[in-house]
Amino acid sequence: MSVLERRLQILLDPAQYERLEAEARRRSLSVGATVRAAIEMFLDDDVQRRDAARRALLAMESQGASGQDFDKDSVLLDAFPG
Repeated sequence: MSVLERRLQILLDPAQYERLEAEARRRSLSVGATVRAAIEMFLDDDVQRRDAARRALLAMESQGASGQDFDKDSVLLDAFPG
């Protein structure tokens, strides 16, 4: 693991902190380590979704999809909902 150099301060409501603390206990980790793991999971998921969207777009383009059956906005919305 890399050297931890940056400090982050966040505010949680009591219910969020209780859930975080319970998850940390369940995993036998500190709350800080649990937050770092959650951040990594979130960032990895984002990278995977972007990669899936990129592959889908490339596959559609390589198959010669035209404007009627190739909607990039639709593909991107599927990859990045909300």
